[in-house]
Amino acid sequence: MQITCPKCEYKQDVPDEKIPPKAEKATCPQCQEKFRFRTILQEDFLLEQVQDERDSPAAEPDTGYLIKEDQKEDDSIWSSLENMGEQEGRSNREKGRTSHESGYDVPWENLDQNGFFPGFIETIKRVMLAPATFFYRMPLKGLAMPLAFFLMITMVQALATFIWNMAGIFPATVQHGAGDLGMGMMGFGSIFIVIIYPLFMGVWLFIASGITHLFLTLFQVGKSGFEGTFRATAYGSAPMILGLLPFLGPIAGAVWSLGVTIVGYKNIHEASFLKVIMAMLAPVFIIIIITALLY
Repeated sequence: MQITCPKCEYKQDVPDEKIPPKAEKATCPQCQEKFRFRTILQEDFLLEQVQDERDSPAAEPDTGYLIKEDQKEDDSIWSSLENMGEQEGRSNREKGRTSHESGYDVPWENLDQNGFFPGFIETIKRVMLAPATFFYRMPLKGLAMPLAFFLMITMVQALATFIWNMAGIFPATVQHGAGDLGMGMMGFGSIFIVIIYPLFMGVWLFIASGITHLFLTLFQVGKSGFEGTFRATAYGSAPMILGLLPFLGPIAGAVWSLGVTIVGYKNIHEASFLKVIMAMLAPVFIIIIITALLY
């Protein structure tokens, strides 16, 4: 029998003789989802048991048989088959390990081996190109490194915007008077970008993550706690690196970042897209309602 997990779609062929006759439920060894893989009618089981007794009249009855089978009903039948199909299942387990497994390497959080810039760039690539895998397998290892990653992204974007403004690439900004500041404000602008802006964005990240996690919790989404939400928000900013490109770069980065962050919340908290999107839209609707009431 081929057993397939309805959640992560992990598949494995299990010989029929290895499955207890009355077993109906299994626990996926990959995502720990408990599910019913078949339904057995009681009368069918009794008829099968009687037939087995007729076929083996010399066998002594086991009075504890039904109790043993009932106990197995709620256990993982896969857990007793860990060594079966090892070669076949190895590639699947490497592709999708247990959620938040500590063995998964986030390049940015392992700079000793990966190096600063290679670790930074590789993390951006993984978040942008394979967000579901990245967030599902990402371990929960604190807030410091995700915060540093987020600040790096925002610093790069801010410096790029500053340079494009000074070069007059963004006409709209110049029309609002920023162009008149000229190079005379270069010193103040540099201080703002290097010192004040990271502090402001760091505080914003904690506030935004806290508000988001509050609404995720209200919608019963928050399996990995505030740390999971914070890490998803921080690493979800990776596409904002597109702000290096003038004109469409910042817009594309913002849209891409929003999509990646939604995927991040969904996978790190192992929730549905519907609940995640509803939790993210809820504060927006509240703000709109309050604004409408005030004005």
